[in-house]
Amino acid sequence: MRKVFLLLTVSLFFLVLLADQVFAAPPHPGARPLKVAVVVPASSTDQGWNQMGVDGLRMLKDKWGLTVEIAENQGYGDIKPVLRDLARKGFDLIISHASGYQTVTPEIAKEKNIRVAVVENPGAIKRGTVSNYEGEAQKGAYLAGILAAKMTRTNIIGCVVSAEVPDWNRMTAGFMEGIHSVNPRIKFLYNVIGEAAYEDAAGGKRNTEAQIAVGADVIFGMGDGASFGIMKACEENKARDGGKIWFIDVIGDKQNIDRKGILLASVLWNFNVVYEMMLIDIYNGTFGKNYIQTLENGGIELAVYKDIPAPVKAAMEKAEQGIVRGRIKVSNVPATKDVRAMKKRLFR
Repeated sequence: MRKVFLLLTVSLFFLVLLADQVFAAPPHPGARPLKVAVVVPASSTDQGWNQMGVDGLRMLKDKWGLTVEIAENQGYGDIKPVLRDLARKGFDLIISHASGYQTVTPEIAKEKNIRVAVVENPGAIKRGTVSNYEGEAQKGAYLAGILAAKMTRTNIIGCVVSAEVPDWNRMTAGFMEGIHSVNPRIKFLYNVIGEAAYEDAAGGKRNTEAQIAVGADVIFGMGDGASFGIMKACEENKARDGGKIWFIDVIGDKQNIDRKGILLASVLWNFNVVYEMMLIDIYNGTFGKNYIQTLENGGIELAVYKDIPAPVKAAMEKAEQGIVRGRIKVSNVPATKDVRAMKKRLFR
């Protein structure tokens, strides 16, 4: 009987040991430089989501001595072959920079035992192998709302989005609260281009022109490639008073294509902030967390590109101080139904 018990004990020991080997995290890199890849669905020069994701990694290349690979224009189809190829090449971290990659990437992480980072899928986090990152940009959008409310001449402000996803929803909500804090009587227009119309420039232009036609003279656009259509509509049209239609962008910086001087500001996303957190945790052996870009940690900022009146600048600075010090609370609203309910509540 004792021999049977001993045999069972030894067998269990080796089963546990085998399980540890199967489910262990990827080898720790020690002190050597890391190899990091980023996969993006569109061009790395789109001056928006894709470019900022790629540029964020490139910013860290020299500082960390990274080996970097960019896999761009991968679309939203099957990216498993790309991820498997990067795993075969021995990358220490693969960043899947699109919400459309958030479910397939963890599957490959498990299959190949590699470290990955996904967007907007905190439920996929697994210690050692899967991290999530997302932006809480509502505070930057709140400041953009104050700017819009101070700069409108018609008291009609528009917002055009390419989809109703958590990142965009948070910014829409923060933008509305910023406007409301200045003037609750402003008319707020809200258009959705499509379910996932990120690259629909024609749809962005069409929806923006519809808002301009009813008097909007400030447009907040969230679109990726669709943003180019939103921007074009602002360039090609005039406000009711014959003046400019101001455009407030997100994610990237389009100053170099602002030929008509209509780009007022952008809620910038600095992805290098969360990427660097990941690199630190890989070396610390603590990778596998939820990393958040915020106004406070520098992951989010509002860049203003035009000379604005001193009272407008003062109001924005006061609001930013209030946010950082906790005196102004900006709602975190990722759900579409809650954004729509907020719109009805704030703007009747």
